[in-house]
Amino acid sequence: MARSFNLITPGPGDDEPERPLGRHRRDSGFDPGSGNRKIAGSFALAFLVLLAAAAGSLAGLTLVYSVDLPQIDELEHYRPNTTTELYDVHGRSFGSFALERRVVVGYNDFSPTLRQAVISIEDRNFESHWGVNLVRVAGSAWHNLVSKGRAQGASTLTMQLARNLFLSNERTFTRKMQEAFLSLQIEHAFTKEQIFTLYGNQIYLGSGTYGFEAGAEYYFSKHASDLTLPEAALLAGLPKGPVEFSPILNPERAFRRRNLVIDAMLEDGKITATQASAARSAPLGLHVESPPNGIAPWFVEEVRRELERRFGAEEVHGAGLKVYTTLDLDLQQAANQAVLNGLAAWERKRGWRGHLLNVVAGGLNIETFRHPDWSIPPNPGSYFHALVTGILPYQATARIGNKQLILTSEDWQWTGFRTADQFLHPGDIIYVKITSSDGSLLHGSLEEDSGVQGSLFAVDNVTGDVLALVGGRDFNLS
Repeated sequence: MARSFNLITPGPGDDEPERPLGRHRRDSGFDPGSGNRKIAGSFALAFLVLLAAAAGSLAGLTLVYSVDLPQIDELEHYRPNTTTELYDVHGRSFGSFALERRVVVGYNDFSPTLRQAVISIEDRNFESHWGVNLVRVAGSAWHNLVSKGRAQGASTLTMQLARNLFLSNERTFTRKMQEAFLSLQIEHAFTKEQIFTLYGNQIYLGSGTYGFEAGAEYYFSKHASDLTLPEAALLAGLPKGPVEFSPILNPERAFRRRNLVIDAMLEDGKITATQASAARSAPLGLHVESPPNGIAPWFVEEVRRELERRFGAEEVHGAGLKVYTTLDLDLQQAANQAVLNGLAAWERKRGWRGHLLNVVAGGLNIETFRHPDWSIPPNPGSYFHALVTGILPYQATARIGNKQLILTSEDWQWTGFRTADQFLHPGDIIYVKITSSDGSLLHGSLEEDSGVQGSLFAVDNVTGDVLALVGGRDFNLS
């Protein structure tokens, strides 16, 4: 027999049967997830607003700081100032003209050791970043914020290239932003090899040299492709401070800077500990080339005037011309020596007249005084002005640059004085002929420079070619 059931719904006055708690809440319309979604939505909206503001700000900054920036495609036709070289009748270089002494070479003409030394000390993430190293920028900003010392830079090689090619060295926010924008464009338009090549040919290395090839030739008399590890490290350390770390002006600072580069290469795993130890203990090993135009300065000057008359000063000093002349370098060197020897012999025949200039009497410091003669190395047979630093009865000491010169009584016997203290004083500028050189110690004979001049003009009688030309004792004083 079937049973029937009636469903009775409780009325307002009846007791409501118990219901599960969860069902009760759903029925009441309360949902905890909806509150979380509202908060998340607010944060998302705020984030989008901030993102839009940042994008707008960045676009505004890009517009403001990219105004009047140079076009990067100019680099495709970039032609740096290069050196005009003069050659003698046998094809040997003896002089040059330049606004910037630079020898442009390709990427493979920089030795791998030099390339790695530059990257290790200047921009170790060069191969991976896209022009601006954000991690380095942030680290530099933090260092500058918390440190009271010297400000720390964050420029990549690309940023340095942008600054050297297109911008000034002023330290302003505007210049830094422009530098960053240019770097991004350069990285987009050129490969890493091309960027390093531009940098390696453009950077200033002190003493009037630009680019690593010219620097290698000036400081070591060799090509950038032939540099040893210590030599490459020295050049790589110069861009940070060409004067501060100059191996000529500040050899001790240059030595420490070079070793810092070597340590950076070791940390990057580019050299072994044995290589680093040997390189750190190596001397600077400079082999500075003679100043340009020093062998035949009067001849070079006449060539310069003629070239400027024909082609104009800008072309002569910046276009990297090769000029072949009638000069014979061997005859020119013989002529230089003949004139100086002849003048010295004539001075001795007249006897000692003295009238020496004294730097102490002139209010100068003996320790810091430098004579223009000292820009070239003192070799045996050459004539130099020296600074007297010490007097004994039968010995006088003098200085030529950072080298000491010894004179004994035999070296001044022709003057008629028996002892040095009879006619010489500390601070006197004397004229000497270098007779021998033993490391940093020189020996010489006392000569006199009373201002008497002499000249020599050698011409091929058949062709009329000028083979050698000497216009006086010292071109710099003519």
